[in-house]
Amino acid sequence: MYDGITLTVPARQSALTVVRLTTAGAAARGDMDMETLEDVKTAVYEACYAMAVQKYAPQYLTLTFAPGDVFSVTIRGEGALCETGGRLPDLELCNAVLTTMIPCAKVIAEQGSIRRIELHG
Repeated sequence: MYDGITLTVPARQSALTVVRLTTAGAAARGDMDMETLEDVKTAVYEACYAMAVQKYAPQYLTLTFAPGDVFSVTIRGEGALCETGGRLPDLELCNAVLTTMIPCAKVIAEQGSIRRIELHG
């Protein structure tokens, strides 16, 4: 059984270690093997990374780990969009990378920026 957890961090690479550790704690509550656990941690990290380094990144990332028997997390970009000097997001590539690690990934963009990513295992 997964616990419901909400985490908000600045949309910066320096905050992604906290994201990875929180994901590990939330995912470890479920019944998954070590390889799947590593895939989940990596998928969440990569999703947050994609949102933090895109050309117009949000100020914050809010991760909501849904309670239940199946791993599920929604990552939302919040706050004003800031130009980072990064690239415009490639939604197909982002989705392809994420689905190699977790069965269901949904990447939602608005105004040329990834605003939400949903991952379900």
